Amino acid sequence: MALKCPFCQAISHGRSSQYEAPSVKRTYYQCQNLECSSTFTALESVDTIITRPQQEGKTQTVQEGTDKKVQTLNRYGSASRLSSRQQIPV
Repeated sequence: MALKCPFCQAISHGRSSQYEAPSVKRTYYQCQNLECSSTFTALESVDTIITRPQQEGKTQTVQEGTDKKVQTLNRYGSASRLSSRQQIPV
């Protein structure tokens, strides 16, 4: 992960990290600008949960009359641009 340096706005890379709580991570960053070379920390935390995983035993019901098909939303799933061509780049 990379952040902009707060001093010179150059790219800084994360060097190490540690969890301070189950949903809070502190990352140590170092600026890539040799003239600046600042080191700083940043906190990363869970802000909002958009969707939750489905509970086992509960099935997702689709209303009858709709023609929805289940889509896989990963890189090469049925919802990707490649699925119509069915060719994965090598």
